[in-house]
Amino acid sequence: MAERVLLVCTSTIPNVTRALGILHHSVYRSPQIDLLCNSAELLDYEGLPQIQNVLVFPHRQEYWAALQLCRQIRKASYDVVAVLWCQDVERARTKAFALLCGGKRLLVFNENLDCEYLKPSYLKAIVASRARHGWQLPKSWIGFVQPCLQSGTWGVMRVLLFPIRFFVICSLVAAIYLTKSKKITSH
Repeated sequence: MAERVLLVCTSTIPNVTRALGILHHSVYRSPQIDLLCNSAELLDYEGLPQIQNVLVFPHRQEYWAALQLCRQIRKASYDVVAVLWCQDVERARTKAFALLCGGKRLLVFNENLDCEYLKPSYLKAIVASRARHGWQLPKSWIGFVQPCLQSGTWGVMRVLLFPIRFFVICSLVAAIYLTKSKKITSH
């Protein structure tokens, strides 16, 4: 039986297209891939032979539509939800939404399009790699504060909210693992 995969578009179109190829040729034999993208990217993905269905994110302020989409995705019961955790900071909501989609497993692509199922050791490796390259953690406090001050109030707010966003993501990952362990122990 073919794996049912939901690929959530959280990166650029070339990265998502390459991830589609990786899913088809390296990870699974013949997956049934549905794609979740925003309406601006819809025309770029329509007609690709690897994709079964294309789902569209609602606009940012349409919370009820987002809840309905999440419910529809959970009801579809995908085997795998694949998400690209590249360095695209403007797609943080989309990445968080992917955690709520409720697939049996979460496949994460990093910025090099290496992929692995999300587990604590892989999450630790991603954070350590980004810290090593200076993408996530500053080399000094001056280097950290200066860009925030240059970008104004929004930059300062983002710095203040980072621990909260990080906590929310870690909580969602923990919730995924706790629900899976409950399902395993109940059988």
